[in-house]
Amino acid sequence: MLKSKGYKEILGINRRNQEYIRPYNSARAKNIADNKILTKKILTENGILTPKIYKVVKDRKQLEFLNWDSLPKSFVIKPNKGTGGNGIIIFYGKKKGETAWIRPNGTVMSKYDISLHIANILDGRFSMGNKKDAAIIEERVKTDPFLKQYSYKGVPDIRVICFKGVPVMAMMRIPTRRSNGTANLHSGAICTGIDIATGITTYSMQMDTKSLLSDVYEDVESTTDLEENKKLSGITIPDWNKILEIALKCQKVTKLGYMGVDISIDAEKGPVVFELNARPGLGIQAANKAGLRSRLELVKDVDVKSIRHGIKIAKDLFGGEVEESIEAISGRKVVNIIERITLFNRQTVPTKKRGKDDKQPSKAFMDTSILTSRIAEATANRIGFLSTTSYFNSLNVPEKFNTLKEAQEYIDENIQALTLEEGIKRIAKITDGNDVKIRPVIEITVGIAEEIRDFDVIIMKDLEYPIVIGRNELKGYLIDTTHTF
Repeated sequence: MLKSKGYKEILGINRRNQEYIRPYNSARAKNIADNKILTKKILTENGILTPKIYKVVKDRKQLEFLNWDSLPKSFVIKPNKGTGGNGIIIFYGKKKGETAWIRPNGTVMSKYDISLHIANILDGRFSMGNKKDAAIIEERVKTDPFLKQYSYKGVPDIRVICFKGVPVMAMMRIPTRRSNGTANLHSGAICTGIDIATGITTYSMQMDTKSLLSDVYEDVESTTDLEENKKLSGITIPDWNKILEIALKCQKVTKLGYMGVDISIDAEKGPVVFELNARPGLGIQAANKAGLRSRLELVKDVDVKSIRHGIKIAKDLFGGEVEESIEAISGRKVVNIIERITLFNRQTVPTKKRGKDDKQPSKAFMDTSILTSRIAEATANRIGFLSTTSYFNSLNVPEKFNTLKEAQEYIDENIQALTLEEGIKRIAKITDGNDVKIRPVIEITVGIAEEIRDFDVIIMKDLEYPIVIGRNELKGYLIDTTHTF
């Protein structure tokens, strides 16, 4: 059930089939998406990564002579023409000394158990129309370390709905204990909406098992099966632009006009396409608290010139209000990757009655790869730290040290002289390529995202930006990597 301002714009199954699947998905295109082996072949030929196939079992004779010893410790079994995630089994390890493999919930399946499951796949138990099928034994994707902290043993995947060359809606499906480590929503996985413009998660839902109605979702704020439950809103999906690009490339090579692309992020390979869906489910609307119908109508008559153009259209149309919604549900403000800030002059107390000369506008780069923020020496001089930089430069400190230990020993021996000037709060050691340097740390006052805060910053000789803000100061913010001020 979906309760939101977009409730009247919800896309139902009949309208989806009549207005989007039948007119825009040819029989040939649907055949590609419905056949996972064919999908992998076409995507691989076009340079799109998919999980590696270890074996394909097409009949019972092949099953009878399957070389079990050749199977790795972890793998996935899935039906070639399965629907809705049915029939997929994930194995995370092999039981020592036995021909048996371990599932995410800890249960063990013997060779006999797995053979029985493959036989059911061959008989068409999980395929469309219960037609005879083939079983795929393929590589298990290793979850990206960042996303792994939100998932119960399984691999989260990102579904992107694409229509006529534009990604119109996206969600992340997160495995839970209830879903047995799979990303199947009907089995109990969590669906989390993703803002198309930024790649940041918004709302989260899970199937309500207590409801007598089908496809009823309830709000979820955090993970529930982990040692430390994590808040689900405000997650920045890695490689977001690349994910959108891959999704549209899949649409281009398959010629499916309306489709869902399921992508996971492998720890080593990056984004990998799990599968394509010519009839994607509609639960993604619950995850985003928005209807698909209005979004599809917006792009129905748009002339998309390229993949890059399609992504730009999506971000322009569907990312306008994300900052407010994300701030509301995550409690954190959104800042741009390059943000306009205000630097207050040294010894100026920021109050409501500020003079024109008390502050000056500047721009800052948000850099989560560094811990302590940094400021260019010229910028520090302009806001009143000329005496500080002149003093430190007069000490003839060595330009570089060979090791952090060597730099620390120098600081310990000269700490009194290094911090004699009142503006120097402490001395920091930094690595610059293979070199180690020591630089002074000062405290500055900054206006950012309608807040006034005091920052510790390291004075640097050369920086690309006037100030670079590091992780220490970014804990309360979400970074929108798609925009500058």
